[in-house]
Amino acid sequence: MKRVILLIALLLTACRQEITTGLEGPIPAPPTLESTPTEVVTATLPPATAVPTRTPTPVTFPPAQALPAGPVSMIAIGDSLTQGDGDDSGRGYPGRVLEQVVQERPGSTMTNFAQSGWTSDALIHGDQGMFGQLERAAAEVDAALSQGRGAVVFIWIGSNDLWYLYEYGGVTAEQEEQDAERFAANMDTILIALRGKGAQVIVALLDDQSKRPAALAGEAFTGITPGELARMSSQVVRYNGVIQQKAEQYGALTVDFYNSDIFTNPATLSDDGNHPNQAGYDLIAQKWLEALALLMPGG
Repeated sequence: MKRVILLIALLLTACRQEITTGLEGPIPAPPTLESTPTEVVTATLPPATAVPTRTPTPVTFPPAQALPAGPVSMIAIGDSLTQGDGDDSGRGYPGRVLEQVVQERPGSTMTNFAQSGWTSDALIHGDQGMFGQLERAAAEVDAALSQGRGAVVFIWIGSNDLWYLYEYGGVTAEQEEQDAERFAANMDTILIALRGKGAQVIVALLDDQSKRPAALAGEAFTGITPGELARMSSQVVRYNGVIQQKAEQYGALTVDFYNSDIFTNPATLSDDGNHPNQAGYDLIAQKWLEALALLMPGG
């Protein structure tokens, strides 16, 4: 019996020595989560490859083309300058343009969707519980072309964009840049929609409204300081650069109110020193008619 017990003890000792001598030291503890994730990710993932960006191809349209013979449907969109504020006759420039056109093209029409106080944002999206002017103008273009009539849209927008930009003060150079980008995007939207429908388009370059008597007297937007008026004067140059570039891109004509004294000459301004009077609208209508004549050669 003692011999059996001794034999078992010897066997157990041999096994224990084989297990312990096969290791160089104590068995290491398993790694913790906190010590490994970063190393594992950087070791196993390949280096990131930059995804090339694609520059979108600009949308362009052919140059302006002559309107077909016969009556023409004219549509005006914009703000108070298109609605006719300051004109005691109530015709504004759209009424005057129509009076001239019907003499050469009987049956022509003018639809004026303009609203005082509206910006380019409102023109597109609507305001004051009203649908946007762009949507309604596009519908008028569709109706005209379906009847075989030529369609031309007059666009004059941006004055209120500028007024509202500086109305509350504290505008930074970065905000001015962002505002110009917003205005450019709106002009893209407006011109693509109308030219895409097949309308001919004439768009106005803005006057420097910081030089209007009402602005200089602090009577237009009383919160705008002289320093902000100077910045507005620079911003309108940026706006007009946008308008000119977009007109060229989309095949639209332009009329120039920037190089005009209509808005600084007391003889062509209403008593508010901000909007044209009847004499002013006479001159404004003439400018639109000169551009329109390029679309109606020979009458």
